[in-house]
Amino acid sequence: MKRKLVTLNRRSVRNGLLAAAALAVLTAVVYWQNVNLINSNFTTGYVLLGCVVFLAAFNLRKKFPMLPFIGSAAFWMQLHIYVGLSTFAIFGLHIAWRIPNGWFESFLALLYVLVALSGVYGLWMTRILPRRLTALPEEIVFERIPWLRLDLARQARELVLAACESTDVLARFYANRLSHYLERPRNFVYLVQPSGRLRRQMIAEIDELDRFLAEEQRPVGRGLAELVKRKDDLDYHSAIQGRLKVWLFVHIGLTYSLLVVAVMHLVLVHAFSGGFQ
Repeated sequence: MKRKLVTLNRRSVRNGLLAAAALAVLTAVVYWQNVNLINSNFTTGYVLLGCVVFLAAFNLRKKFPMLPFIGSAAFWMQLHIYVGLSTFAIFGLHIAWRIPNGWFESFLALLYVLVALSGVYGLWMTRILPRRLTALPEEIVFERIPWLRLDLARQARELVLAACESTDVLARFYANRLSHYLERPRNFVYLVQPSGRLRRQMIAEIDELDRFLAEEQRPVGRGLAELVKRKDDLDYHSAIQGRLKVWLFVHIGLTYSLLVVAVMHLVLVHAFSGGFQ
């Protein structure tokens, strides 16, 4: 593990230095063009557009994992991160570090900022959130969560029905409290900010029922408490994985929108500069 971290740190330093060197070369080219009264906006604009096209291609790379000759997904991810971070400086050079004027340029700049910030947010999420999921006892596929939720509710009903012959305490608790918790997904507040408060509350209520149960019925209560824990883990997976999927949908949608508007911007700039004559 220690050797792996050292290798990762060396790779990050190397990639960072390569990105910094490329930006230094581009800055020197822009400076030379400005000194010689050459419009550097075309240079930085084409470089920036090329970077955005390359970044958008990462989504296509993930759709073809069977093609090893185009590089591994990890290699593309590293390129995606450092090229994406480099676009902050390239964008600054392109707009000469000023606020754009005109509604079209402002809209294009806003799109870029949204894409860039969503990318940084996604980088943070993909570094932090998967670690939280691996801390849970079970790995769960997002698409199977609704089916697993129904299966937990079924197991709880079977436990309660088995105990109904001798007591109705658990049956009433299941009908009034537990069924709603097990059968339904959590509310929007939980999806935005997951919390174990309801899990602790439900387990505490089950523990309170223990004094009303006979010795042979108490394993049923413990079984229900275990199902509550598993349901909470399921909800946590749903919230975290759902957040990642929503972010990816928004980020990709903004990226393609940026590409379309950037191409329109390119056509307009060439048209008004006489480039198509």
